[in-house]
Amino acid sequence: MSRRRAVVALQWTLLAVLVAATAAAGAWRAGGGHWERVETASMGTVAPVNSLLWVEPVDIGSLHVGDFVTFHPPGGDVTYSHRVAVIHADGSIGTQGAITAPDPWRITQADLVGEVVWTWPGVGWLVVAAPLLLVGGLVLAAVAWLVRSPTWRTPVLVVGGAVLLCVAIVVHRPFMRAQELGFAEVDGGARATYVSTGLAPVRLQAHRGAHVDLTDGEVGSVLITHRDDDGRYGITMHPRVPLWWWALLVLACFLPALWSVVAGPAGRPPPGRDDHRPRIGAHAVDRSLRPAGRRPRTPARPDRVGRRRLPRTPPRRARAL
Repeated sequence: MSRRRAVVALQWTLLAVLVAATAAAGAWRAGGGHWERVETASMGTVAPVNSLLWVEPVDIGSLHVGDFVTFHPPGGDVTYSHRVAVIHADGSIGTQGAITAPDPWRITQADLVGEVVWTWPGVGWLVVAAPLLLVGGLVLAAVAWLVRSPTWRTPVLVVGGAVLLCVAIVVHRPFMRAQELGFAEVDGGARATYVSTGLAPVRLQAHRGAHVDLTDGEVGSVLITHRDDDGRYGITMHPRVPLWWWALLVLACFLPALWSVVAGPAGRPPPGRDDHRPRIGAHAVDRSLRPAGRRPRTPARPDRVGRRRLPRTPPRRARAL
């Protein structure tokens, strides 16, 4: 298989996957399922902040302790997603978050939205950034359409896509986040408790003291034994990026180059076809330098250069002596 056919096959494969995923999501929605985005850290590592939950309808009588359900509290319209902590004799259920105290309400069938069947951590950030990415993508596509040269269109798309991604990261800050759960003075200092709510691992460092490393949804506490220059207990947050994260980042940076190697330069004719574009060489003619309305002169054949055609003269006869 030629390189061009491989690229076309890859494009059609990606298109088929996209169409199949869209059809599956539509069938899920038509069957009563829907999606919820986690906005709080109450479920810890089970469903970190900005996880995407797949929720399908369920009968409350089929639930068991430990099931992950989505519901509205009695008399409220806010949506919660917690685990079933207790099943009461009247059929109602009590719920509780993974890192919170038991909820004060009882949930009935009328309050129940459904059961969580899938949890996709981090995908909710794409939902949050979707408006910015969509508008920026349309603007980038319009700019690329205005660029007529195929040689420049790919660099415009690569650089523009990188700028758009950086803007989305700066605006929404999905990587480094942490939420304070508690802060109390103890013997010898103060103890601060935090939960990580960002995608990247972070390190919480006490002022001149201990530290704790947290991943998305993980809870940790730090004992602060020294005050800062202002007399307060301070704590700082730093990224704690593992080696495999760096490997993925480097690979992502090289993806445009890899695509250029696979797909070939833009505007290059397929293999096996003659390229009639002007080339640089001994007999090349630069079309941009030709005078308007004049055709280039055809060079003389090498075997005729410097030769002239002489008129024929009859041979002279020798005189008889």
